[in-house]
Amino acid sequence: MSQKEKQNSEPQIVSDITGLLNNGKTTEHLISVDPDNDALVMKVEVRELSFLDMQSAIKSFINLTSTGEVEIDLAGYWKYMYEKCIASTQPQLSKAQLMGLNTYVGSQLSAILPSPTDLLSGPLGLGNEE
Repeated sequence: MSQKEKQNSEPQIVSDITGLLNNGKTTEHLISVDPDNDALVMKVEVRELSFLDMQSAIKSFINLTSTGEVEIDLAGYWKYMYEKCIASTQPQLSKAQLMGLNTYVGSQLSAILPSPTDLLSGPLGLGNEE
């Protein structure tokens, strides 16, 4: 069936809801942990976020003050993402250890997670208000 025929077909109510739900799927990533030795890596399993998780992520780093000013807390955002998105690591790290990563490893980890600008400019973010 061509794209045009698909657009002209009658709408059908979905019967299998599994495609509508966040299934908690994870994706495995290997990230570099030493800028001087590419062979040293850490395995990170990243969990897919639900719609409401994404909305909460925005709330975790943007605050409107009583005077109408916008305050941005990037540390709060990354803390939220580490807690919600990181399903596991090898070597195994505790939440406290994840919060204490050095700058290099933290930047490698943040590169595989949704960025604040992705949330704000994406289809569900603040950048698309009409």
